[in-house]
Amino acid sequence: MNKKELVKKFNQDKIIGLVYLFVFIGISAWTLYTPLMGDDLFMVTKSIKGIISEGVREYFQWNGRFFGQFFARLLVLNNGIVAAIMNGFCFTLLTFFINKLSGLSSRSTLSKTLWMTLLTISFIPEFGETVMWRAGAGNYLWMTTICLAYLYFLQRVSFNKEKLLSRIILFILGGGLALISGWSNENTGLGIIIIAAVIIFINPHERVSILKIVLWLISIVGYLFLLKAPGNRIRLGAEANIPVIKRVITNIAISNQDFWSYSVTVILTIMFCCLFSVKYIFGGRNNIAEISKTIAYFISGYVVIYMLAAAPGTSGTHRAYFSGVIFMIIAIGRCVPEDLSKSLKQQDNKIIRMVVLVSLIFSVCKISTGMIDALCTDHAYRQRYALIEKKIRKGKKQVISIPKLSYTPVTEYSLHWEITNDPNAYPNLLYQHYFKIKGVTLRE
Repeated sequence: MNKKELVKKFNQDKIIGLVYLFVFIGISAWTLYTPLMGDDLFMVTKSIKGIISEGVREYFQWNGRFFGQFFARLLVLNNGIVAAIMNGFCFTLLTFFINKLSGLSSRSTLSKTLWMTLLTISFIPEFGETVMWRAGAGNYLWMTTICLAYLYFLQRVSFNKEKLLSRIILFILGGGLALISGWSNENTGLGIIIIAAVIIFINPHERVSILKIVLWLISIVGYLFLLKAPGNRIRLGAEANIPVIKRVITNIAISNQDFWSYSVTVILTIMFCCLFSVKYIFGGRNNIAEISKTIAYFISGYVVIYMLAAAPGTSGTHRAYFSGVIFMIIAIGRCVPEDLSKSLKQQDNKIIRMVVLVSLIFSVCKISTGMIDALCTDHAYRQRYALIEKKIRKGKKQVISIPKLSYTPVTEYSLHWEITNDPNAYPNLLYQHYFKIKGVTLRE
């Protein structure tokens, strides 16, 4: 690489760094402006010790998602500038790992980094509930970021080339990532196990590492801890006595209908088929290892989403699609050339040009509309909370009647659970717990 190329690469790396900085500042500011809502109001704890004890209690009495609930409560505990910075940093890491895992080389280019970042922000399912909502961010954004960190670790680290001390430190780090990744949530954990197996066992550049196999087994152990949580049986109720296979068969038709009626998964599937065909079928690329990884990410995305059939009542909850959609986005990224700007100028890449340009226009329109909608919704909720606090200061701690929200959200970028006339219904009872009042009702 000559001096001119070095300078060009250095300048490009600086601009890529600015892209990540802009994402960090944007998501941090957005999180800071988004008030606590829904389950956030019930997850208030006073210390890390309280968070851990609540996690242990839930593991035995409600669900096995110990780590997801831990991060959710941690965000609520530090609500304000600290939580905003934490969430902004986590989202930036998510986009970083998506870009790295979607590349077939370690070299990042500005054009592809920018496109993948916009694609991620525009196609994340239920953006408000999975990124801005603290309860959702802990279980989806944070856990998926840790899962991608684990996959990136497996892809980049070569234990055979490290000295003994470095090998021990890396193994401890990898073990922690593997355990938490397997323990993430019921559908994501299975997808991670599949992708990790392909990364470990199909690698022409190095022989299979025994230590990586051990890490893979640790992720399976974490997954089993999640599945066997005593609280799962309590949460599922009578459904817990039905075998998983039977539950999947019973609900697969509903899951399939929901998958193909949801615009995000349909559009991503079409994009993948077009780009995969251009690169690997008609493009003459025959690198079995890379093809296997690309297909593994895409199929795992499907597996993660369709596994929701085993959990009745969740297939239509699109926030549970989060990690599956992220895997699909990575698979799409692996089908796009690294130097995207150069590829777009070539006349023989008409399909790639069409897919990229259309998705760019779509992303810009969707993100800008979603941000405006979310900010208007957040402002309306801030007005509502201020009204409740004003009435409390006046000494009114009985059941408080408040008007309908001043703005009605219309996109997935917003958080919204409207109260009802019943002070003991959801989400009214959460206001009761958070504001220490006897309840709230919706004024007719």
